Amino acid sequence: MCGRAYETYTDEELAIQYLNGRPPNLDWMRLNFNMTPTQHSPVVVVRHGEPTVDRFRWGLVPVWAKSVKAAAKYSLINARGEEIMEKRSYAEAFQRRRCVVPLSGFYEWKRESKTKRPFAIHLRDNPIMSVAGVWERWQPDAEAEAVHSFSIVTTWANTFMADIHDRMPVILDGPDVEHWLDPEVQEPERMLPLLRPCPSEWLTAYEVSTAVNSSRDNSPDLLQRVSDQA
Repeated sequence: MCGRAYETYTDEELAIQYLNGRPPNLDWMRLNFNMTPTQHSPVVVVRHGEPTVDRFRWGLVPVWAKSVKAAAKYSLINARGEEIMEKRSYAEAFQRRRCVVPLSGFYEWKRESKTKRPFAIHLRDNPIMSVAGVWERWQPDAEAEAVHSFSIVTTWANTFMADIHDRMPVILDGPDVEHWLDPEVQEPERMLPLLRPCPSEWLTAYEVSTAVNSSRDNSPDLLQRVSDQA
């Protein structure tokens, strides 16, 4: 499960990591310390043979949905990698409409008895983690504005994450990012091997305040370590 994340990188860092240094036009981008489903996020897709950064809604709206509101009841924020080809909401998107969701990190809750402690998980050596995603374009009729939305692909936890939770996002490295985004690659057998947990040594984590539990709270204080709080 991945239901909360944060995005504190800069447009320059995005350009360096995905666009060969080309400055993107991201006037709409804002720091997000508590990204929740239904909010919009930068995503990386390939258009006309070039990677580009676009703005999509978190929570896939499948083409067969009657409305965006109706799709929300299915909670399509995560696509389980082990089942992605078996689900009608994801199968075609997995083959034809893949994206990368750039995150600074994500939150996960560690259950202990009757309590759950939130942790911020991020990469040790990179300000941006490239999370595998699938996307969809939903448009009820020709006159309506299209809705572009995505789901984060998840997998079983590696040994590091297993101490916190049994699921984690699929985090890709450089060569796998290019492969994942390639629209010419549509054979499932070429993509499914990427849907695995990243090496444990890539990750680090620390406990944060339960203030992150509230979707209304979105401030830099959410990323402060509990051990540093007075």
